[in-house]
Amino acid sequence: MKLSELKKLIKNESINMEFKSTTGEISQACKTLCAFLNCTGGKVFIGIKNDGRVVGQMVTDNTSQEIANAIRKIEPPVTVDVSYISVEQEKSVIALDVPTGEHVPYVFDGRPYYRVESETVLMPQHLYEQLLVKRGQLNHAWDEYIINDYSVEALDHDEIRNSVKIAVAWKRMPEIALQEEPINILKRLELLENGKPKNAAVVLYAKKIDPQFFQCMIKMARFKGTSKLDDFADNQQFYGNAYRILEEATNFMGKHLNVSSTFPEDSFVRSDKFTVPVRAAREAIINSICHRNYQNNSSISLAIFDDRMEIWNSGRLPNALKIEDLNKRHESHPRNKLLAKAMYELGLIEKWGNGTIKIFDECKANGMPEPVFEEYSSGLSVTFVFAEPIGPRATAIQKEAPELSSSALSNRQKEIIEILKQGVEFKTADIMKKLRQPPPERTLRYDLNILKKRGIIGARGRGVHAVWYKI
Repeated sequence: MKLSELKKLIKNESINMEFKSTTGEISQACKTLCAFLNCTGGKVFIGIKNDGRVVGQMVTDNTSQEIANAIRKIEPPVTVDVSYISVEQEKSVIALDVPTGEHVPYVFDGRPYYRVESETVLMPQHLYEQLLVKRGQLNHAWDEYIINDYSVEALDHDEIRNSVKIAVAWKRMPEIALQEEPINILKRLELLENGKPKNAAVVLYAKKIDPQFFQCMIKMARFKGTSKLDDFADNQQFYGNAYRILEEATNFMGKHLNVSSTFPEDSFVRSDKFTVPVRAAREAIINSICHRNYQNNSSISLAIFDDRMEIWNSGRLPNALKIEDLNKRHESHPRNKLLAKAMYELGLIEKWGNGTIKIFDECKANGMPEPVFEEYSSGLSVTFVFAEPIGPRATAIQKEAPELSSSALSNRQKEIIEILKQGVEFKTADIMKKLRQPPPERTLRYDLNILKKRGIIGARGRGVHAVWYKI
């Protein structure tokens, strides 16, 4: 984040944002982070006065260690996104960012905190005990819980019949299933228990999403530029079952992504090519629906920028999987086993453990940079970096010589180029150590891929084993 973006952000101060003058207040900052984890998530900025004046502070190795030691006092252990925004000379604002926690209640230094309006206060004992009980229940699979507020009649029977047609076409179900009543299809898919739908049935087939299922939502935005602080060209959110979410996301992408049409030689059939391959984008949305953490109340996020498209959903990879495993054959470790099983039998998932490989293959076949998978804010994102930018501003930048255009590169990207000009190949971690103000790893990976896309730097290998060099 740039200083100008920070000033724009803090003008719209909210109850999910708090300012601290220096790291002398790090304990109070972490109490607030604890409260944010127990409520709606939020940001703490160190180096900003209570009245919103940006002053920054000196950042040394001891500063980073002090912050890390304080964060370790938050339990259960949690990942806090820490970033540094340069203010002047050697001073920076330190940004600490957390989402709603997956394992509420959290404690800092043995005590639980939560937010009352814009204040961080101790959590009452009775509420803490209730949340502990609820956390204990999370050991049970969310998708297999019976939901008493829904009946079979509240599910979309037409959607059930349409999905069976697809399943039969994929030979996942016998043709006789076409003659069965919806209730029997639900039984076949193990989505009912004692005549009551399970959560997985609601995710797949609900006619109307009740407020308690606000996880069944997708937020979609087209930004005018390359940052979430830029203005919206379009901003929507949609509640619905899996099929409707997939349909709305597809329509949104079709509306905002470029398409080029050609007529192959000796053919009268038009060939359409989208900015992001349709099958890759569809697979990413399906993965978000299937594998997300529904116990977290956040929604799926689809963001389109001038130079990329990002899809994020809650829930990190299972411990048995690493980011670098996603581009090769790997075992499937579904978080929502019942939902994943049903989606496979219905033809939404083609093959176990094959979804991410398909995304990589589709991008390669369409001449796109490799998609970038990252874990942050207790979730997993996939970023599709466009082969060519979209939008009038981005197109103008693309036409300029990339190393001569100061508007095309950020200060950090220019610093990365200077590091790689040393004529040595560096791993991502080595570049991070050499940067004056290291960003979160996901931000650095994004910068590296932008520079690679523009032909300024190159890479050998993938994931943590990749090494980068100046072309």
